[in-house]
Amino acid sequence: MGPSQPDEPSTPARDARRDLALAWAVGFTMWGLLLSIDPLLPAIQAELALTFTLRSLVLALPFLSMAIAAIPGGFLADRSGIRRSVTLGGAIATGGAALRAVPGGTVLLLTAAVVFGVGLGLVIPNLPKLVSTRYGRDRGGFATGVYSTGLITGSVAGVYATKPLADALGSWRWALLVWAVLGTSVMAAWALLVSPVDPRPRLSETGFRSLVRRRELWVLAFLFAAGNASYFFLVGNYPPYLTSRGLGLDAALGQLALLIAVGVPAIFLAPIMSDRLRARRPFLWGPHALIAALLLLIGRLPLAAIPAVSIGLGLAEMAIFALVLLLPVDLFSSEEVGRGSGIVVSFAYVGALVGPLAAGIAVDLSGSFEGVLEAFALLSVLAALATFALPETGARGGRA
Repeated sequence: MGPSQPDEPSTPARDARRDLALAWAVGFTMWGLLLSIDPLLPAIQAELALTFTLRSLVLALPFLSMAIAAIPGGFLADRSGIRRSVTLGGAIATGGAALRAVPGGTVLLLTAAVVFGVGLGLVIPNLPKLVSTRYGRDRGGFATGVYSTGLITGSVAGVYATKPLADALGSWRWALLVWAVLGTSVMAAWALLVSPVDPRPRLSETGFRSLVRRRELWVLAFLFAAGNASYFFLVGNYPPYLTSRGLGLDAALGQLALLIAVGVPAIFLAPIMSDRLRARRPFLWGPHALIAALLLLIGRLPLAAIPAVSIGLGLAEMAIFALVLLLPVDLFSSEEVGRGSGIVVSFAYVGALVGPLAAGIAVDLSGSFEGVLEAFALLSVLAALATFALPETGARGGRA
């Protein structure tokens, strides 16, 4: 079941700060690489004559392969340590990212998407593992808040900087290559500079069986999957919904940008505030309840209130994201954090796939967003209630 006392950091403070800065850079480049393809899809579709189904696969396949690779990525993190695991995963991810820029047809592009997602799935479970081994549970909120800003900042840069970069370079392939070179440089820095000290426990089948029987593992997986489902539904459907309400397209896209942008302070502050207040659960059930309320009310609110809704949704979604990345550090021992995080992340990105897909089918069948908004509100209510099945770890800095 793991130790009852907080884990002790395994590296000196200076090395831990350097490793955290490297983790920020890894998160920035990995999520930038993930979402840099999104603004280029119209140009890619036109050049390669993609159907809309194939265009959707370019976005969906990294999430699918990420979900599959996250579980072995967690095993690798616990067995080999974060230095080797992130180096391997990052090399695969940047290789897949570079492959997207190679002249070729649809098969090559889809293959690159799969390879990139596999590498990213190997990287993700190492981030909570780094917090556990470098900072311990007492400073887990601070460390999670810092590296998480790399994820959201990379997402924003991928979505909003890649198209101007492609325009300046004259080709979407060159823009993707620039991102791949950046990723390669960051991974080289990681491999050369990150502290080599890592606990390397001997893993046993019995230990894994004990882990998967833990209720909190599956509650956490559900909370992350529910948050991802609603977030990626909003990323794909918020502008079309707002235009159906009568908002202009540019204004609707601006509201999506606002929703994403406010995630930067939220993802930093939520875990740190949970440390200061010595409470984790309010930063999960509260945001889920807020999402439910806003999705139920948005259809009844005037357009003038939409900016406030966008801010509320962005703050809530990223608070959930940050806390679910932090909680494996509280709930699992340092020997289990990688595997636990891998399972949680795997289910989270299944939610990122299934939620928006099911919503799209429902909108096509009903011709309305109202039923879908109500369904996601209900999902958020269930997630808020499920939070109370988790122990409150914030007051102890760790699980009792």
